[in-house]
Amino acid sequence: MTKLFNPEPIFLDAAGNLADGGYVYVGTANADPETSPIDCFWDFARTIRATQPLRTIGGLIVNGTTPASVFFAETDYSMRLKDAGGNLVYYAPSTYPAGSYQPLDSDLTAIAALATTSFGRALLTLANQAALQAAVGLPAALPLIGGTITGAIVRSGAGVYAYGTDPAMTGMKIYPPLTMGSANPATGAGSLQGFY
Repeated sequence: MTKLFNPEPIFLDAAGNLADGGYVYVGTANADPETSPIDCFWDFARTIRATQPLRTIGGLIVNGTTPASVFFAETDYSMRLKDAGGNLVYYAPSTYPAGSYQPLDSDLTAIAALATTSFGRALLTLANQAALQAAVGLPAALPLIGGTITGAIVRSGAGVYAYGTDPAMTGMKIYPPLTMGSANPATGAGSLQGFY
């Protein structure tokens, strides 16, 4: 379903009527748009130049007699509207941010241009962290407090291992790694110190 809306801006005269025969000037932000105009175009690609002042019929900017959109590169600009008699109706030294769109960002444009896969799109619809962990095979994080750890811990750097010799963990010994990257030793070989 599509909602109908007016695609072109409406310009009103000082009495609130549709500006007919009006003059619209677009210029450098915080400068006089009549003496510092910016380049305006009739097409999005900015190849068909629009001459200023832009003219209005029935409140719409027209190219000849056809309502038309106007495009330019600037994200901020000044604007002046005069009625058919040349009287000032409206002047804005800057239209930012109300009259501008988010400037293009090269990173966001590159991301938008990437093709997505069904797997990647499916990740965006997962309900929570647990669903993400299950989908990509991430192990659960170690608890900050409490909890249990099963299996051997493999160190990638220096350090020692604590090894409990009984399920009650009342007899603990500290072992140095026999080789870097090895798992927790399960024998008393290399014991540095025992404590009870």
